[in-house]
Amino acid sequence: MATTALATTPETYSYGPHDLQKVHVYNVQQKEPGLSTKSSNQGYWVIYIHGGGWRDPRVLAESFGPTETFLQSQHASLIREHTIAFASIDYRLSAHPNFLQDRNTTDAATQLRNAKHPDHLHDVQAAITFLQGRYDFGDRYILVGHSCGATLAFQIVMGKVAGAAPTTTLPKPRAVVGVCGIYDLRLLRDDFSKEPIYQQFIEGAFGPDEDLWDRVSPAKVSDPDDEGLEAGWPNGKLALLAHSAGDELVNLSQFLAMKDVLERWKAAAAAKDNRTRQVVLLQDLQEPHDDVWGNGKELATVIATAVRELVKIDS
Repeated sequence: MATTALATTPETYSYGPHDLQKVHVYNVQQKEPGLSTKSSNQGYWVIYIHGGGWRDPRVLAESFGPTETFLQSQHASLIREHTIAFASIDYRLSAHPNFLQDRNTTDAATQLRNAKHPDHLHDVQAAITFLQGRYDFGDRYILVGHSCGATLAFQIVMGKVAGAAPTTTLPKPRAVVGVCGIYDLRLLRDDFSKEPIYQQFIEGAFGPDEDLWDRVSPAKVSDPDDEGLEAGWPNGKLALLAHSAGDELVNLSQFLAMKDVLERWKAAAAAKDNRTRQVVLLQDLQEPHDDVWGNGKELATVIATAVRELVKIDS
């Protein structure tokens, strides 16, 4: 069904000097003049991290637009009652062989796409820190990622990501949502070993050290005492994974690998009589990898499901 709502024009803020260090904020609940910009304790922020293999300059923060429009039109009551605002994060990208830049004429500080791990993750951390400083919403947010954005979302709540700064001072989200996500880098490359592009974009972001690939992969880092989700996200309430049967770029094995980690994360809480931790698994998406966000409807449905489930947990 076609959406009739008009697309919202977001406010755009810079959290660093690079042109890609920006975050778009969509005001779901407009504040009356004179009221504080600090959000209340009612409702959640939804923060989105786009995909694009850590490198595609055509997939940026504004790619959240169709999803935001569907949320406002098809899930209006839920959004109005239980959310404060949406945000979509841009972050520095790695080089892309199809979109080369002239290093002699491109400003390295503000325009060059040459990011390497941990630059992408540090940018997401910095963007969330910026939003926290401006709006002060604490843990009342849902962190959503598509494809490599899902990698980044779950890295935020890991106890330790090899090569990256710790996130111990950053308020962790109450919920993390991974959509068509990449969770085990080596497994993805191996499953698509006949297609060199997978080796290329993973190595472009993380370098050739495959041991490092394992130590940054959310589905591979499982030490509960140090690096895994149990250490990094003890107060997390909801993890949601969504997979599309029509996804031609990221296969079901990624979903299943992360599912195993999350079920252990949930079981660890149950063993301590903490029954509020939930894992939701959605396998009913149908669209191709990029159409999930490009059309907006399926990504909006996933986000609406996460909001509903978190409301249940918190009520």
